[in-house]
Amino acid sequence: MNNRILMIDDEPDVLDGYKRNLKEHFGVFTAANSADAMKIVKSEDEFAVFISDYKMPGMNGIALLSILKKISPGTIRVLITGHPDAEVAIDAVNEGQIFRFLSKPYPMSRLIRVINECIEEYNSQLKNK
Repeated sequence: MNNRILMIDDEPDVLDGYKRNLKEHFGVFTAANSADAMKIVKSEDEFAVFISDYKMPGMNGIALLSILKKISPGTIRVLITGHPDAEVAIDAVNEGQIFRFLSKPYPMSRLIRVINECIEEYNSQLKNK
């Protein structure tokens, strides 16, 4: 079962927190920007889940997840934002075709539950191919 996730956020402390809290449950990779995320995706085996922050310098999370979908179409996508609004949610679904949308702040237990749901969806899609 593939439990590899790629977390993308421009805040190093946030990425360190993800690694620390999620490494016991998942294979955690991190990227601090869209360019690093694309390099990792192109050089590593397939990921089950991409999780991106929305607000980042250069390219927002919706645009990044949309590009990553073209590189790795089977990977499940999640968008996280601290500034949720209806337009962001609509764009996330329509452009990024995300599976889940998380609004900050959230408990780590919720993130773990969402990642597990994503991994189940990923593995279900593999079985149905």
